[in-house]
Amino acid sequence: MIAYLDLKPMNDQLSSQISSALADCMSKSSYLRGPQTQAFEEEWAEFCGQKFTVACNSGTDALTIAAKALQLQTVKVQANTLALTGIGLALGGAHVEICEIDSEGRISNSDGDCVPVLLFGRTPLPDAPNAQLYDAAHAHGWHPPENSQAAWSFYPTKSLGAFGDAGAITTDDAGLAETMLEICGRDDQMRNPQQITSRIDEIQAAILRIKLQHLPSWLEERKNIADVYNLRLSHLGINVSGDSFNHIYAIRSESRTALREYLFGKGIETKIHWDKSLNKIDGPWKAHHKYPEAERWADEILSLPIYPGLNQSDVSFICDSIEEFYEHQEFKS
Repeated sequence: MIAYLDLKPMNDQLSSQISSALADCMSKSSYLRGPQTQAFEEEWAEFCGQKFTVACNSGTDALTIAAKALQLQTVKVQANTLALTGIGLALGGAHVEICEIDSEGRISNSDGDCVPVLLFGRTPLPDAPNAQLYDAAHAHGWHPPENSQAAWSFYPTKSLGAFGDAGAITTDDAGLAETMLEICGRDDQMRNPQQITSRIDEIQAAILRIKLQHLPSWLEERKNIADVYNLRLSHLGINVSGDSFNHIYAIRSESRTALREYLFGKGIETKIHWDKSLNKIDGPWKAHHKYPEAERWADEILSLPIYPGLNQSDVSFICDSIEEFYEHQEFKS
């Protein structure tokens, strides 16, 4: 079976470094708010091209903390994002409204209240107006526009993943960073009435620091795999377009269920991100009308394996199998 995601090759590569880092944390009895966290925050900010990082417990918390610190009132999110985008913003006090998407899966309303989601790691269009806050949970490697904020997730399956949950917000605003630190409860003092106590632990920070050194090469591996998919599958017209950091490689198929079953029969595991648009899910958001494009997206989207360590012969086999499926479909029609 070709797994949809296999973290073992990456983790095995770093096992001795990670074991040493864990032993160091234990020997120093350093578990929270220590030197590993401070170093990771500095290194992640530099990697993202921003001045400050505030690390926290999860990507969802990152959105909540940012929304609280920015005092967001009403925000618009695309209907094809993960529900946690809307939930995180709502927990931060924002009134969330769902927006329809365009044919490429991007938010169709890009006014100042928009919180763009860099879905699958796809970057904003060059002419898109800069937003105050971005959900960049999929977009490790992206540099946010100057004076904007980005919420990041380091969930284990992300391109930069911890061994548990973790998240962060990056910003260029020193005052805003300080407010977010207060909301996180960094020093155990109730300095902000909106405090939610959300922290990264030293062990996760240490692991992320080690992995960050390898992230550029891992992103290059993802790009190489995506390039093969693009080359081999473009003639089928099923690729999801756009520049991307390739956290997820998604295609669209009107025959998704049949295609997924065919690939599984060939020993290829796939995933769906996601099978319901937000207007079809109960949550803390307002849905004002029908969302046919988002619903169509949810019915057609399918994610293929893409991760460092996936060998080129498996990528070729996946492409061969998809081409075979469509050849059979054409023959049947």
